[in-house]
Amino acid sequence: MKKLKFFLVGILGAWFIRLLAFTIRIQDNPRGFNKKITNTHAIYTFWHCLMLIPAYVGRHRNIQVLISQHSDGEYIAQVIKRLGFGVIRGSTTRGGARAVKGMINKIREGYPIAITPDGPRGPRCIVQPGCIYLSQKARLPIIPATIGLSRYWKLPSWDQFRIPKPFSRALMMYGDPIHIPPRLTEEESERYRLLIENRMNEMTEKADALVRKRKPA
Repeated sequence: MKKLKFFLVGILGAWFIRLLAFTIRIQDNPRGFNKKITNTHAIYTFWHCLMLIPAYVGRHRNIQVLISQHSDGEYIAQVIKRLGFGVIRGSTTRGGARAVKGMINKIREGYPIAITPDGPRGPRCIVQPGCIYLSQKARLPIIPATIGLSRYWKLPSWDQFRIPKPFSRALMMYGDPIHIPPRLTEEESERYRLLIENRMNEMTEKADALVRKRKPA
């Protein structure tokens, strides 16, 4: 019964994202960067609450996504598989070593990688140190990314998940690459963790302000 539920959620969820996103005007900053994702070797980070638009923009590009082994992670995995993403199960707390190994293998095969550094259970918009470790092992920079939404519904979940309203606007914003040195002290690692966290939060505020102020240029 549970397998059937996962299957149905996967199909319905993927179609819901396609139909909703089709009504939304999505633009990017820097302009044209959405088309370069698969050719830019980096680890992309998005907040957990803002996954919906990236799930549409990145569809059918073989982007590899880290999804938790929790049961709610299975629902997400079923949806994004049907949108053309690769799925690696695990997190920094459960199945971490296997997940990192799986992601590094995909990186070596040339696949782009995306993670939600505050997932799978939060705290909301707080970067967990796992992305620092992955960047070091993979020897790839981290590109902080975010989405500004002009109008949206906010769910009563731990991450306050945002669902953009039909016929609204969305602005995907990408930051400069953050290169993580291969060897760091605990204090240095914390500085990089805070750098990524602050950059993502600042970008989210900026993207929200831009998309609400005017139509993205």
